[in-house]
Amino acid sequence: MHDRRFVRLLLTFLMVTVITTHAVAQTEPVSPSLVVGEIEIDGQDIFSEKEIENTNNGLRFLRRSMNGLHANTRHYVLRRELLFESGDTFNPDKLAETERNLRALGYLNNVRVTAVDTTSDGRVNIRVATRETWTLRTSFSYSLASGGDQRWNLQLSDRNFLGRGVTLGAGLGQDENASYWNTWYRQRRLFGMGLHLGIDYSSREDGYVRQVFVGKPFYAQGDAYTMNIRFWDNLADNRYYLSNAGPAGIDPTETDRLYALLPFHDSGVSAGFQWRVSKSDDGRIWRLGGGVRVRRTVFDLDEPGYLLSDGRIENLSWLAEPGQPFARDQGTTVFPYVWIHSLGRAWAKGRFILQYGPVEDFSTDIEFDLKAGPAGGNLGSSASYGESRFHVEGAFTKWTPLVGGYAVLRGAGAGDTGGRDVRYYSYDFVTGWIGAAGNQNSPWITRLFAEYGQGANLLGSRALLLGLDRGMRTLEFDGMAGDHLARWNIEQGKAMPWELAGLFRMGFAGFYSGGMAWWKDEDREKSGIRHEAGFGLRFGPTRSANSQIARLDLAWDLNGDGSPVITAITRGFF
Repeated sequence: MHDRRFVRLLLTFLMVTVITTHAVAQTEPVSPSLVVGEIEIDGQDIFSEKEIENTNNGLRFLRRSMNGLHANTRHYVLRRELLFESGDTFNPDKLAETERNLRALGYLNNVRVTAVDTTSDGRVNIRVATRETWTLRTSFSYSLASGGDQRWNLQLSDRNFLGRGVTLGAGLGQDENASYWNTWYRQRRLFGMGLHLGIDYSSREDGYVRQVFVGKPFYAQGDAYTMNIRFWDNLADNRYYLSNAGPAGIDPTETDRLYALLPFHDSGVSAGFQWRVSKSDDGRIWRLGGGVRVRRTVFDLDEPGYLLSDGRIENLSWLAEPGQPFARDQGTTVFPYVWIHSLGRAWAKGRFILQYGPVEDFSTDIEFDLKAGPAGGNLGSSASYGESRFHVEGAFTKWTPLVGGYAVLRGAGAGDTGGRDVRYYSYDFVTGWIGAAGNQNSPWITRLFAEYGQGANLLGSRALLLGLDRGMRTLEFDGMAGDHLARWNIEQGKAMPWELAGLFRMGFAGFYSGGMAWWKDEDREKSGIRHEAGFGLRFGPTRSANSQIARLDLAWDLNGDGSPVITAITRGFF
């Protein structure tokens, strides 16, 4: 039955994709008589001289200091991102795509790539104007759950080190499991070869995180190919979630999550490549390729008993019995796959969507990514008892302009087909609408979102979680867990027309949220649905490389004693 359901979902996804691709954007014809002429790079400071002079002494000193301490982006860094050069045939689509790419770097504001003049001999001069952002970030976060779990994090990073487009960062903190320190490095277009290099390292009380990846991404939609390779080796205690109706549970009606901390070692290597198989100027771009992922996962069950989240100590040796997802995923998995990716060329610009004021780019064509291939024992896999199986994983996103705003549908899923002991599936859909009305610099902002996720035979570490980081402010970090999840949110906000110290745009919002996560075998009633309401502040950096919305909220659990909970978070749709 699970196989049939998984296949139906896959066929539905493919049908939607095929139908959608009929309405593709077509590239406008370009006159071959026009060519690109001179290219002017106009990089501006974080604050202009006018902005500095038209303020009080204290703020004037701050703004001058920020301009002086910040290293502006080198012109060669900007030029290597241009999708055109002098002498190329003039194509306005290349200008628009370059502008989007420069915004996507994350350390530039007010990006404009425009044609400014056409000479008598048919040469089009182009101006590339950018405004710098403050890329040196010092961030601190702290969260305290009612049960005593606490998380804090202090980080220092620069996304544009010395103006060279390099990211450096380091930090220390504590999550719900252990304290740690970490460092990371990102180099875009390494040695001028177009290679992207990334290095991550973290030392933890319960282990470590090590990762290196290098690749050549699609810097332009029309690029011919991409390739990547990644190595990782991670060791840490993992929260392995259990059903309250299972052997370790004592009450199938309990709504709180149940888990044990299990040492988990995850290591492997993956490599992939893709070629563009459509024409470089087609309205819809198709890419086809393949790759392989070799992964070894091992949980430690050597102890006679493990401490559960409700304070009991239980023997969990039954997890290693045949038929349990835990036993299924132990060992090495070799997964060679076919890789398909497709995206369109229709784009729209908006403000006050996922950020708080800056211009944002949205592809209004469906974009999807799909990997599929065998992963069984005949390929050298020891996981899944060496049985043959077929693995599929994919994701899609579709933004649509709708009634003064934008609607979004986003989905992701993965699964294995095969015998009863090896098959599983998991999928998640998010849909929503964000609308802005009124003054364009100080709009009323309405956000409506809903999410549904479901799985079967899920490994406990892949449970669907509902909590502070996943849309319910009055829950613990992972207050509910299971193989089913539903949640929703309604929020009405108002953005203020001014910027705080010229650095942040602020707003206010009131909201209502609801949701529940549960395991299929648990005895849950509708009364277990969590409801909450509250209000809070919204902050959006306007001169910083980090433009995520920060939410500082005061929320009340409508099912509980009514005590308020203060939360701060910067992730997710809601």
